[in-house]
Amino acid sequence: MKSYFLRNIKLLMIITISFLVFFTLSNDEDEFLEKLNNNNELIEKYNKFKKMGVNKSIIFPENIIENVIDTAISFIGTPNKHGGNDKESIDASGLVYVSITKNSKIVFPRTAQEMARYGKIITNTSKLIRGDLVFFYDTYEVNRIITSVGIYLGDGKFIHSSSSKGVTISEIDDPYYWKDKFFYGTRIFK
Repeated sequence: MKSYFLRNIKLLMIITISFLVFFTLSNDEDEFLEKLNNNNELIEKYNKFKKMGVNKSIIFPENIIENVIDTAISFIGTPNKHGGNDKESIDASGLVYVSITKNSKIVFPRTAQEMARYGKIITNTSKLIRGDLVFFYDTYEVNRIITSVGIYLGDGKFIHSSSSKGVTISEIDDPYYWKDKFFYGTRIFK
């Protein structure tokens, strides 16, 4: 009788946990689809992206956050160039990649879309903390959903490489551009 009771409790716990995980993922997915405004092309890009996995585990030590940010800040004013990754020219994912890999030996992807697969997803900009990565979609025409990345600095600001200004600091809730392009953030530092 006791083993029957324990087995039923375990089964109930598994069902409850599965429901919570499914409900949480469904809510996030609904929020992502809502951001895409029923744009079939963007939804298709998102679905392809999602199939390859998100929320993948990666943990960088929290004590390198300020070094990563300092490295990124040292690039302010550097012109933007697709594929660039040095002080001559750098793109958004290059800025994040160089800033992280200069301060850590952990292997990290080079492109924004691949970076977006790692870390705990944060869908609300008000829940971002200093050092979170922030990802944007549809910032230029390309065959992937995630098109830009930056590092959140706190107080509503993030550093990134802009096609018009090069490496700069912008407001994440800028109503004229970034607010509508924000997809989600990820927390990779613990």
